Amino acid sequence: MKKLKFLIAAIVFTVVSVYAQTDATNESKFNRNSLKNVSPNEITNEMNNIPQVTIPQALLKNYNEAVDSRNSELKKTTSSEIEKYLTKAEFTGEPIDVEITKDLNPPFINDWYGSDIQITNTSVAYAGGYRQLDLKKGEDGWMYLAVNRRGVPGVNGQITVYRSSNGGAEWNTVASITSITGYFGSLTMLVESKNNNVPDSTRILVYSTLSANSNLDNAYLICSSFRRDGSAASYVTVANPSAGNRFVYPSACSDGMFWAELTFMHVIVREESNSGGYIAMHHFRSTSWGASHTVGTYSNNTYEDRYPAAAFSNEAGNDSVYIAVEREVSNNEREIRLFAATEVPSNNFSIRYITDAAPGTIYERPAITIQQRSALLPQRILVTCTKNDRAVYHYSTDGGALWNIDFGLGLASMPVDYTSCSSDSSAANGKDFISAFVDLNGDSVTVRHGELGNLGAPMYKKNGVASTGSLAPVSAIYNEGNNKYAAFSYAGLGPAGVYYNMESLVTGITPVSNEVPNAFNLEQNYPNPFNPVTNIKFAVAKTGLVTLKVYDISGREVAQLVNMELNAGTYNFDFNASHLSSGIYFYRLTSNNYTDTKKMVLVK
Repeated sequence: MKKLKFLIAAIVFTVVSVYAQTDATNESKFNRNSLKNVSPNEITNEMNNIPQVTIPQALLKNYNEAVDSRNSELKKTTSSEIEKYLTKAEFTGEPIDVEITKDLNPPFINDWYGSDIQITNTSVAYAGGYRQLDLKKGEDGWMYLAVNRRGVPGVNGQITVYRSSNGGAEWNTVASITSITGYFGSLTMLVESKNNNVPDSTRILVYSTLSANSNLDNAYLICSSFRRDGSAASYVTVANPSAGNRFVYPSACSDGMFWAELTFMHVIVREESNSGGYIAMHHFRSTSWGASHTVGTYSNNTYEDRYPAAAFSNEAGNDSVYIAVEREVSNNEREIRLFAATEVPSNNFSIRYITDAAPGTIYERPAITIQQRSALLPQRILVTCTKNDRAVYHYSTDGGALWNIDFGLGLASMPVDYTSCSSDSSAANGKDFISAFVDLNGDSVTVRHGELGNLGAPMYKKNGVASTGSLAPVSAIYNEGNNKYAAFSYAGLGPAGVYYNMESLVTGITPVSNEVPNAFNLEQNYPNPFNPVTNIKFAVAKTGLVTLKVYDISGREVAQLVNMELNAGTYNFDFNASHLSSGIYFYRLTSNNYTDTKKMVLVK
């Protein structure tokens, strides 16, 4: 089947579509008469009354050509011109004080011993809904995790971002976004590199809602940004809702897989009344790394559309942002719908139907991922959700024109509240998609990792640490050479404590002996040469701060393995160098007045 393509209208971005009736009864009838196990190629364009933006057609054509050809200079000039025609996102009122603090020290000493790694023992927020964590694998090869913390002394709200340079074996804090008087709702995170050849150009953007009220009334949208070392921090208020309303459930995506400096960020947010009634859906875009935003607003609120989840779709002719939502068709029927918004913000979203069920069927809380690959290839989409409290997934291999629905994620007898999903863009060895979910009893996290239509058998059933049933887990795929490993994180019972694990994870530092050695000592790594894991053994003669760092041949730090207070004793560190190139490296141990450096060779 030919791939659906967006067309450019003479005045605005819009979509050629088949009109569908818009009252709840007729929509439900339309679905069941025309959609079976696989939905047909039907798109509806629900119009709204917001004044349309006029953009010259020739300018839009040049912009799309620039995107398709990956012409950075043309994209830069045409996008700058287009920005002049778009609605600027504005914030009115008095902003709540927010501070970003840099912190590269671990939150505390971990005790792993074969269990899930505890990244932090803090309590986790929940008032803003189930999205309080976000996990991303950066283009720099590192893992990043954002946590909305609760009960931090002296402040009302704090979001902390953690990073790991070795696949999650060891985590450090990067920065904390703190408000003494404000409360953070839910969050979403982007990790983007301006130049993949310069790892420290990686920048982290955290979008979150913020309110002066603990019930999150009148919450508005903010964007916090900093480098992966916590430096060069900035914070902007993106926009606020109309009086008496609040923003909820921001969901961010980007085209960063295909661009370096010209990465554009997108965030979708739902506006609702403070009592919870649906008002509108907003699409914010930043072409300036979060410094400013333009906005398109979809105000058709005929239906109650909840929990927007966004993903970027790289398409020939006109890139898109897809938004999966839970739609209340009637009091006892909820379906999954897919909004398609043009990459340039406009006030028109098209709708693609995913599920079609009889009354009494309740689909809830979707998550979405789109594999980032060439626009010349059919776009592959995975949507996970629950169906009558059971985990299911739906997928499309042609950009959302046709859908395969209701594939089981878990056991039919296992009630589930929340799911998550992610994908990997690498073409090597398949296993491009992952999903994770927590059962309602809160005692296990299950992970599925495979291909669309065959996500594989459940890989993990984690019962060692009880997980909360009130927050969604987060998942990602970690690359080591040509291998792809399932990674996930979740909040513990409470919700308190945040835990992480990964398939085939090498868990870094482990104590060998508590006997106090006579002197500090750093041994030669083994094996050496190695690929990609080697063991480094060292002795600590006196309790204190210990650092173990790796440097390349030019003296540039490439990995921080240990940076924590250790008791006197002997330790092993399993160093995973899969993110480094072949070559000569040096590792240095420093503690008290002791320093020693040794050479090792990575051969891939």
